[in-house]
Amino acid sequence: MNLLLSLALLAASAAPFPRIANLWGMTAASTDYDRWARYGMLVMGSAPPQAWRRFSSEVRRRNPSIRLLGTGQFMNLSDPRSMPWMKDEWFLRRPDGSIIRWWDDQIVLPNILRDDCLDALVENVAREYDAVLKEGVADGLFFDSVVGRATWLGDVDTDHDGRADPAAETDARWHARQCLFFDRLRARWPKALILANDVDLAHAPHLHGRLFEGLPLLQRVTDGDLSGMDAVKEMQTWLTASLQPPVTFAIMTHPLGYQGWRVGRGERVTTKGETERVRRDFRRMRAGLTMVLMTDAYFATDFGTTWYGLPWRYAEYEAPLGNALGPAREVTLGKPIVKLAWQTGKPIGPMVLDAAARATPLGIQVRCADPESGWQRVIGTNPRKLDIKPGKAYRIEADCLVVRKPTGALQFNARTAAGGWQSHDKGRALCNVGDGETWRIDTVVVPDAFDDYSIEWHLLGAGEFRLTRFRVTLLDECYLRRDFEGGIALFNPLPTPVRAKLGAAMRRLRDTTAPRYVVEVDDGDVGFSARGAWERISEEGRYVGSTHRRALKPGSRADWVFSAPSSDRYSLYACIPGGQALSDGASYAIRPASAPRAVTAVVNQRTGDGGWVRLGGVSLKVGERCRVTLTSGGVGATVADAVRAESTARYNDGATVREVTIPPVDGVVLLR
Repeated sequence: MNLLLSLALLAASAAPFPRIANLWGMTAASTDYDRWARYGMLVMGSAPPQAWRRFSSEVRRRNPSIRLLGTGQFMNLSDPRSMPWMKDEWFLRRPDGSIIRWWDDQIVLPNILRDDCLDALVENVAREYDAVLKEGVADGLFFDSVVGRATWLGDVDTDHDGRADPAAETDARWHARQCLFFDRLRARWPKALILANDVDLAHAPHLHGRLFEGLPLLQRVTDGDLSGMDAVKEMQTWLTASLQPPVTFAIMTHPLGYQGWRVGRGERVTTKGETERVRRDFRRMRAGLTMVLMTDAYFATDFGTTWYGLPWRYAEYEAPLGNALGPAREVTLGKPIVKLAWQTGKPIGPMVLDAAARATPLGIQVRCADPESGWQRVIGTNPRKLDIKPGKAYRIEADCLVVRKPTGALQFNARTAAGGWQSHDKGRALCNVGDGETWRIDTVVVPDAFDDYSIEWHLLGAGEFRLTRFRVTLLDECYLRRDFEGGIALFNPLPTPVRAKLGAAMRRLRDTTAPRYVVEVDDGDVGFSARGAWERISEEGRYVGSTHRRALKPGSRADWVFSAPSSDRYSLYACIPGGQALSDGASYAIRPASAPRAVTAVVNQRTGDGGWVRLGGVSLKVGERCRVTLTSGGVGATVADAVRAESTARYNDGATVREVTIPPVDGVVLLR
C-alpha cells in the first residue's frame, strides 16, 4: 500500500472536524451514551471489563469513529497503601530515603530504572486493560505526567546508596526506560493507541501523541508568551513525528486551574459562579479551538489541573465541517518587509555579542567551558538599531549549529528590559537537538507595549554553538485559515483586529449564548481607578486576575471606565468574590456619557461566589465611554474586582458574510 493511500485511509477512519475530546469526564460505568457519543475521543477512568464492553458498544453504535482510551498507571501513582502490588523498594526516593511526593503530596513515582519495577508496571496495566484492548473494546491507553527527567523534582537516589545520582546520566537512562515501557505496551497490543502527558519530542517515535495541557501550549498564546502560529507548529510537529495514526490532544485551560490551593480538589473548591464564568469565556475557547483546527489534533476546554472533563458544549463544537480539504495556510495582508537578513560572512550589524560570543568566518561562535555557570545572555540585538514595534508581528528565523550540547540549557527569546522577562518574554524556545545538529528557530513574536525588545540567546552551564543565519521579517497583519468540506476556520494571532476577505459567501453559525462584543476591566487594568481607603488583596481567591480591592469604611469609590466597541445595548456585570464578612448593600451606578441619569443597583456581596452578577443594561454608541462606579457601604467590607460588558448582538448570528473582522487573539468558524 503506498503512503498516500495509507494516509487517506487513516484520515477516513478518524473523527470528522471539529475533533472534540474529553479528559476524565466519565468512566465506562456511565449510561449517558448520547452525551458521550458526541465526542471524537474520550480519555476514561477505570471500570470493569464488562462495563467497558457495554459502554463501548453503545457509544460506537451512535458514533462509529469515536476513540476510547483508558487511563493507565505509570509515572503518577497514588497512595502506596492502595497499591499492594508495588513493593516498598520500588518507589523513587531522595538521598535521605524519603519517598518523593508531588502534586500536593498526592502522587508518588516508581523507580523505573529497576527491571522488576518496570515489569510490575507493565503487568499492572495488563491486569486492567488486557481483555478490552485485545477485544478492541478500548482503542488505547493514556498516561499522565510522563516527564522525561528523573530529577525534575530534585535530587534522586535510584540505587539506594544515600547519595544523589548524577543528573545528566540518570535523566538519560530515565527517558530511555519510559520509551521502553511504551514499546513493551505496543509489542503486547500492536493496535493500541498510546497518548501521554508532559512528554517531549524524543518520546514521539514511541507514542501516538501528546496531551498538551493549557499552560504548556494554548494558554501561553492567550497569555501573550507564545504566538498562535508557534502553537500550531508545535502540534503539527507532534502529529508528524509521533506514531500513526496520531491522537495528539490540546486543552485550553483557565488560570483558575493553576491556583495552588485548588490543586487536586476538583469541583469541591469551584463554585457555580466560577464554573459559569469560565464556561462563558467564549473568546478563550474560540482561540484554542481554531488554533487546534489548523491541525488534525483533538480539542477541549477545561479548568485544567483543578478539574478536567467538564462536558461543556459550544455551537462551534457542532459545526458540520467534515473532512479537511488541505493543511492550514498563513494569510498575510500586505507585503512582508525584511528588517534583518544576516548570515555567515556578513558584518554583525545590530547584534550585540556578549563575553562568551565572538564573530568568526564560520559564524558567531558561543562557548562556555564552566558547567557551573549560571544563565548568561550571549547574543542579543540592539533595540536602537533593530526596533521591533509593539503590536506588530515579526517572523524570526535562525540557524544554530550545536557544537556541544549545553549541560544546562540554551534558550531563545525576545525580551524587554523595561517590561521584565516574567510577563513579557516572547517566542521562548529551548534547544532540543544534540551535538553536530542544527537547531532551527522559526517563530512569530508580537511585542507588548515596550520599545526596547531585544532578540536574544541565553546559555545555562557549559556548551558551544554557532549562529550561522538570522532573519527578521515584519509580517504586519496576518491570520491562519483552514478549509473544510463544510466550512472554514480562521484564527487571528495578533493583539489587534484583523479583517479577513473570504473569497465567497459564508454563513456564520447560529448561537444565542456568545456575545459579539465583550469588554472586561479588572482592578489591575488601565480603566480602573479608586479613591478612598481601598486595600489591595492579592492572596489566591475567587476573583478575576491577581488582585481585588477591599474597603472597610463607607464612602470609598471605585470606577471602571470602558468604551463601547459597537453601537448596541449592553448588559453590565460585576465579579464578586463573596463571603459573610462582605457588604450587604454595595452601591453600583452605570453612567453612559450620553445618558441623562445613571442606572443603579444595590448588591448583597455576601451572596457572591466568584461569578458574574448582573448590574443592569444600557444602550451605548460606538466609542461612547461608560463608567461603572462602586461606592462602599452597607454592613461589612465592600470589594471591587472586575466588571464585564456584553453586547446584545451575538457572535454567531447566522448571517451570510463575504468578509469578517476577527477580534484580537480570537477565531471564527464559518459554514459554506
